[in-house]
Amino acid sequence: MNQEIYLVDNNALTAIRAHRIRSEFFRNRCRITADVLWEAREHPEFTILAAAVKETTPAMLGQLKLVVGAVGVGYTNLIDLYQNHGAADPGLIASILESTMIDEGTFFSDTWVLVTNDKAVEELAAAFNIVTVKPQALSKLIDASLE
Repeated sequence: MNQEIYLVDNNALTAIRAHRIRSEFFRNRCRITADVLWEAREHPEFTILAAAVKETTPAMLGQLKLVVGAVGVGYTNLIDLYQNHGAADPGLIASILESTMIDEGTFFSDTWVLVTNDKAVEELAAAFNIVTVKPQALSKLIDASLE
């Protein structure tokens, strides 16, 4: 299709605001992982978010192994399960890697963009050459689509 698809982190959902999540742009071009959906289980637009879930696949789990392997032992800026922090973050990277792998070699491949406010996620995404944007940038795109 050759369009940008936005994978949205839970920390970005609040910044995007509910009216944008209800937009056609969000429904057509934004996705979340199952882990992010679980984190957003109290979100007022949960039904729309549930429809935007990018399912976990065996190939994504294979990529997750690669991503977690890239995180240094003892590095808790990205994942700190004792503090209940970052459990979904490696899955965001793995999900984009899987989607990119699927599209590899196709003439009209989509570009996946990670939307996050998390510096550690941005740094890991950069290590895998994944483009990231802040939620404000996605909000501007959604607003422009509403005009």
